[in-house]
Amino acid sequence: MKRPILALAIACAAGAAPVHAERADRDKPLNYEANSGECDDLKQVCVLVGDVVLVKGTIRATGQRVEIRKDPEGYIFGVLEAAPGKLATFRQRRDVSKPGIEEYIDGHGERIEYDEKAETMKLLGRARIRLLENDVQRDELRGDAITYDQRNSKYFVTGGAPKDPGSGDGRVRGTIGPRSPAATPPGSPAPLAPSRELANPRRD
Repeated sequence: MKRPILALAIACAAGAAPVHAERADRDKPLNYEANSGECDDLKQVCVLVGDVVLVKGTIRATGQRVEIRKDPEGYIFGVLEAAPGKLATFRQRRDVSKPGIEEYIDGHGERIEYDEKAETMKLLGRARIRLLENDVQRDELRGDAITYDQRNSKYFVTGGAPKDPGSGDGRVRGTIGPRSPAATPPGSPAPLAPSRELANPRRD
């Protein structure tokens, strides 16, 4: 049995104003690269295989296989899978909240599900999401499955049952960087300090 879902609004919990995913990405075309692919124009489905790279505005995702579907309204839905033993990845810039600071969300999982209409990104299997400021990690969240709500800047995470292979002890773990002026001078990213109390649930 999976553990109950834990809803986290990392930016709000840390006392910062909510920051949203790059809104302009919704209006950008989806570009892709792969070793091979098959597209059905009538069904509006494409299957790409082999070193897949997807780019949509500031969103960049990689994996071994992806199935992309477009609904009648024009919204894109994608399921990206990693090669055995590997991880699929994604990265997206967030709307500017502080002058001089670029914020990115990046993450990985064995499977990534993208829903453009709901504005969600689901990471399944050895899932991790990080918040970066100028490429320095600020926050991190790890679990068996993570849903990133781009519209509301929220994260929903579950821990796998301890009996599941690769799930560790089934607990959710994360780090929230300091936000106080004393800990983080204006314009400076907060360094990540490893916890001395929580063990890493798995080795990637």
